[in-house]
Amino acid sequence: MTGIILIVDDEATLLRLSQILLQRRGFEVKTALAARDARNYLVQGGVAELIVLDLMMPDENGFDFLKWKQTQPENIRKVPVIVNTAKNLSEEEKKFLDENTVRIMQKGVQFTDMLVGEVESVLAEIRK
Repeated sequence: MTGIILIVDDEATLLRLSQILLQRRGFEVKTALAARDARNYLVQGGVAELIVLDLMMPDENGFDFLKWKQTQPENIRKVPVIVNTAKNLSEEEKKFLDENTVRIMQKGVQFTDMLVGEVESVLAEIRK
């Protein structure tokens, strides 16, 4: 069984590429171009087995989304998050992400290849 992956990223091209690559691996993928859209999807009963979250987005960033997620019912709170970012993280930011995510990925040349591997790895761990 494959779960639903929710990808949240304001970069439409990267979002679509990630969606295509994961769908080719058999995953059902939902996308959101903003944290607000991801929140609405989840609050309205949308299901996700894993969230892939961009940190740096306009309006509401990934840190804000993660803080919101902590305050939600367990069905939302328990969904693991892989963060992807091009941001140089401070020690405080790294500590927060370590406590609130299962992986931190740096965006770069091989990002999409790494994404597929990380998604498969995390899902294998949580399905044990």
